Amino acid sequence: MLNSFFDKYIFTSTLKYTHNNFFLVDIPFMMVPVEMLIAVAGSSDVELHKKVYATVKQGTKEKFMPRLSGFSTERNKELDFLKTFFMASGWGQIEVIDFNADSKRALVVLESSPFASALRGKATLPVDIFFKGMLAGAFSVLFKEDIDCVETECVALNNERCKFVLKPQTEFDFSNKMVQDQLHVE
Repeated sequence: MLNSFFDKYIFTSTLKYTHNNFFLVDIPFMMVPVEMLIAVAGSSDVELHKKVYATVKQGTKEKFMPRLSGFSTERNKELDFLKTFFMASGWGQIEVIDFNADSKRALVVLESSPFASALRGKATLPVDIFFKGMLAGAFSVLFKEDIDCVETECVALNNERCKFVLKPQTEFDFSNKMVQDQLHVE
C-alpha cells in the first residue's frame, strides 16, 4: 500500500512500473530524493531561480498539462486531481484558499514543503521554485491565459507556511523586491 491516491491507480492497473520507469495513466514520473534538488532550491542566485521557474512553468504548460486532458473537462475536477497528485507525490499539504476563474487569480498555501522544511533558516530566497513553476504552468492552462506565480511566504525564510499568489504578470507590482527577485519582466 503506497497511499490511497496511488493505491486506486495500482488497483485499476493505471499506475505501472515498466522498463524501470513509473507511469500514471501513461504519464511518466519519478521519485527523487529531496536532497538531490536542495542545491538548486537553496541557491541564492536570483537568476538561477528565475530560469528554473520559467523552465518548469513552460514544461508544465506544454508537456504535462496537455497529457491530463483525458482526466476531466471540468476545471475544478482537474484542479482537484492536480492537488491530490502532488500531495500524494510528497510535495506537502496543498490548499487552494482562493480561486477566481473570472479574474484569473488564485492563492495557494503549501504546508510541509520538503524543500522549505529542509532549508528552514538557511535560505535567502523563497525555495519552492519547482512547485511555483508547476503552479504557474498549471494555472496558465486552467485559466487559458499566461499566469505567473510569486511565493510571498516561505518556511525556509522562517514563515509559518509557504504561500503563492497566482495572477497575470501585468498585475504584479514590480517595485516590490520579492516580485523582482522571482519574475522576469516580459
